Amino acid sequence: MSKEKKEGIGTGGYFAPPEENVVEVAGDFQPRHLNTDDIPLLKVVEGLGLKPVFGENVQLSFVYMEPNSVAPVHSHPEEQIGTMIEGEYEFELNGVKKMIRKGDVYVVPPNVPHGAVTYEKGCVALDIFSPPRTGYKKMMDEALRKMEEEEGEK
Repeated sequence: MSKEKKEGIGTGGYFAPPEENVVEVAGDFQPRHLNTDDIPLLKVVEGLGLKPVFGENVQLSFVYMEPNSVAPVHSHPEEQIGTMIEGEYEFELNGVKKMIRKGDVYVVPPNVPHGAVTYEKGCVALDIFSPPRTGYKKMMDEALRKMEEEEGEK
């Protein structure tokens, strides 16, 4: 491979090509493609559900909130960055409330109190956590187990 190609010329090295197009990946964390329709919705509280996707060091969480629902103010040790995909909610971040709409982004450092309230509109937001939220993986595993049991009863 030429030096120019290795360095990803014109991209500042951002798109430097890999040595191989296919590599062996060890362990449970494997490459995959998903569709949100295939991810179980985890009910957290009335009117609020999550569809989490786990990496080893990062987690995406699609957040579905019905109109007039509440994600109580809480904090956690993981970093969180989020954006609104559709709809809106009032997001409280470290005591400051702001309406978050499509295209808005919020950054939540570790242990900073935050929460959300929807009014007449529901919403879909995308939250990103690093490292993955403690407990979410267990919630997902339990939801999948329950779904499999329910399908087995049919």
